[in-house]
Amino acid sequence: MRSDLEAGYLLAVCAAAVWTPAPLVAMLDALGSARKLVEHARDPYRKSADRTVGLRLGDDVLARIARVDDRAALDALREAHEADGSFVTRSCAGYPKRLLHLCDAPPVLYHRGSLQALENPTVAIVGSRAATHYGTSMASVLGSDFAAFRVTVISGLARGIDAAAHRGALAGGGRTVAVIGSGLQALYPPYHALLADEMVARGGAVVSEFPPRVAARPHQFPMRNRLVAALADATVVVEAGCKSGALITARLAAELGRPVFALPGDVGRPTSEGTNGLIKDGVTLTTGALDVHGLLNWPAIPMTDPSTRSPQRSAGAQESVALSDRRGSDALLSALTSGGSDVEELSALTGLDAATIAARLTVLEIQGLVERHPGGRFSAVKR
Repeated sequence: MRSDLEAGYLLAVCAAAVWTPAPLVAMLDALGSARKLVEHARDPYRKSADRTVGLRLGDDVLARIARVDDRAALDALREAHEADGSFVTRSCAGYPKRLLHLCDAPPVLYHRGSLQALENPTVAIVGSRAATHYGTSMASVLGSDFAAFRVTVISGLARGIDAAAHRGALAGGGRTVAVIGSGLQALYPPYHALLADEMVARGGAVVSEFPPRVAARPHQFPMRNRLVAALADATVVVEAGCKSGALITARLAAELGRPVFALPGDVGRPTSEGTNGLIKDGVTLTTGALDVHGLLNWPAIPMTDPSTRSPQRSAGAQESVALSDRRGSDALLSALTSGGSDVEELSALTGLDAATIAARLTVLEIQGLVERHPGGRFSAVKR
């Protein structure tokens, strides 16, 4: 009960100071525990002691912390357990190691699903909510391509590029992790609930530093972006306007010393201004996952087409699916033009959805049967 109560105090204190993580971390480290921080907040002579801490919390935040008691701690613990998920603290073995490099690493991280997906190589795919068809198609292709090399795809579960990247990773048989700007029980946008469920069911996770019932607020998304940047070994910006939040993620990743890549877009298109600007400023241009994979020297462990790998299928069913996949891949190869075809064109010609095409093109590329060209176009390799 004592350890549960201590955990509850940490949850309650973090909830009271969730929007000021850097001074919260500094004061927790200086004072040693959440309960001692509560005692400090109640101390009328605390200002003299604050000088030894460095960063300090504001008086309004300390006033909220001072109201934390045993009942508030138990309420916070109950709320966490009712959130259909779990939580880890910085002292837990399961806490994502990449976050420990942050000066403002969340003292508590709530999650649904498995954080083991973060033990793989990771890449963030980010971009505009108001994405074009080109942007979402390329994000889906990238997600599927990275999944084919067992790289976990990280994004923010927003509409547009984020959702396309998550779906592409799932289509490629991989795992994907969403870092959200709200609590787990206040998912935003709410219409991505089924996508979040599928991500969790397929071995990924949804994570947040915000208490379960905290609704999305504008200032929470830049906070979310720092976690996306920190959790990823590399960040790829697919499509972004000149004021896109994706540029914040790119800047934070660069400040952390993580490589940043940008996918070029059409000159003059508003959603390409940010990505093309990054390239002009020296960010590495990429046209596909193989560029990133090669530059980072990740081990080449390609996966087979996920539709042939389900252990729940009988041998006969697997042979039937494999035959279907071969026919589908043959149809895809036949549809490729000598000048190259993009995912949208191939979808119209074959009747296959974009995610399926992206997954199959990845496998065909790994097999050396398909060649990728700038602008997300593909052609069959002549033999």
